[in-house]
Amino acid sequence: MQKFNRLNRLRLISSATGLCLLIAGFSSQAQGSAPVQIIHTLGQQSVQEASHAYYQDLLSLVIKNTESEFGKAEIRELQPPAQGDMHYLLMRGNFIDLHRFGTDVKTEQDLLPIRVPLLAGGLGWRGLMIRKEDRTAFRQLDSLSQLKNLTACQGHIWPDSTILEFAGLKVLRVDGYDQMLQMLSKKRCDYFPRSIFEGPSEVRQFATQYPDLYFDTDILIKYPYAMYFFVKKDNMALAARLERGLTDLALSGKLQQFMQQHPVSRHVFPMSQYNDSLVFHLVNPILPDKTPVQEPAFWLQLPSAARVIHVNPQ
Repeated sequence: MQKFNRLNRLRLISSATGLCLLIAGFSSQAQGSAPVQIIHTLGQQSVQEASHAYYQDLLSLVIKNTESEFGKAEIRELQPPAQGDMHYLLMRGNFIDLHRFGTDVKTEQDLLPIRVPLLAGGLGWRGLMIRKEDRTAFRQLDSLSQLKNLTACQGHIWPDSTILEFAGLKVLRVDGYDQMLQMLSKKRCDYFPRSIFEGPSEVRQFATQYPDLYFDTDILIKYPYAMYFFVKKDNMALAARLERGLTDLALSGKLQQFMQQHPVSRHVFPMSQYNDSLVFHLVNPILPDKTPVQEPAFWLQLPSAARVIHVNPQ
């Protein structure tokens, strides 16, 4: 009888232990099976779009840094449609979850901006693509009046065209990027402003076709301009995650550390390379009021040695 009771107790203990293990297993499985957030983005649209890697790598860093607070997420790149307005695709909300745009009032009305400039405002730092034969002439340029005598090639609908014209500069608006290069090479315009991030790589890419062109940073045209991640208006969860991750990176200085190390952006550093640059600082008339221009950690800073000419609107 004692042997029987001992056996029953062992069976009960074994059963209880098994139940506990089963419950623990279910609990562990439940915790481990928390849904992974899927974030759809557009893949690279062309081999010339070198900056794509920068934005995707930055997004991956933000997602990784916010995992403990917001959970696991996976970024999936989708094949860009042959034709399609990315602004509209994001507004529609059933294809991609975020995209990057240069900000303006209309875009911020339609979409939800994450107001941390992804390139620390660097797209508003414009060196000049010029003809090699004009390098000496541009080095002798030292006043706004001289710059106003020259003509810039810019995109027909680019916001940069509006910013340059607002400053009283002459702009030849052109429909396509290749046409701008042709116009410059054929002396239909005098310079083609490109960001300090874009210019060097672009010159290398078309060196065979346009060996006469050169990217110069002895003169910079600078204006406040922000490229943001945007999400659909009602996607508050993703917006909160992106804002937390990007703000933490910017305020800690880690965003600019990332820029200094990434292959797409590291060539613009150190900023001391612009010590001898003549900088024309323009007003951006299409900059939304909520742009965080007063937060220095969000923006690249000119070296103190640079000569700056502040251009008043016309």
